[in-house]
Amino acid sequence: MMKLLPLLMLSVLLTGCIGDKSDLELFVTTTKAQHVAHIPPLKETPKFEHFAYQADLMRSPYVPPSRELTEEVIDTTKDCLQPDLKRRKGRLETYALDNLRMRGTLSERDDIWALLETTDGSVYRLGVGQYLGLYHGKIAKVTPQTVEIIELIPDGSGCWTERNSSMELTGE
Repeated sequence: MMKLLPLLMLSVLLTGCIGDKSDLELFVTTTKAQHVAHIPPLKETPKFEHFAYQADLMRSPYVPPSRELTEEVIDTTKDCLQPDLKRRKGRLETYALDNLRMRGTLSERDDIWALLETTDGSVYRLGVGQYLGLYHGKIAKVTPQTVEIIELIPDGSGCWTERNSSMELTGE
């Protein structure tokens, strides 16, 4: 008898769900008749225009660019201030001056060198006459507090002008 009781209760509950659904069907049909969805028409598809890609006229992306595209092309025919193109560039000439910090000095007798730190944490010792920065910067003077630099800036007409820059000792 105990096993039949749950089965009997389940059958009673299921018979209650089979009742009259005419009111529900009437509601669905009236709602569908009153509310018509407005769907805007699709835009006309654009006309296809063929483009002939001619890669033979362009540089391949898998070949390094030529020297003229990546390095400064300097007109040496003019009789004006020019950087020394035959000089081999140093490691610190790949950094902008903003990316270098003066961290201290070293001295021996009359010689004084600046200790400059790069963004990757490397520290270099530089003295008067050495180069740094992107614009052919040459160290003109080193004091215990500053490094004075003379940079060569292109003027747009093929000549170069000197610009004085400096770095101060930072304790950060």
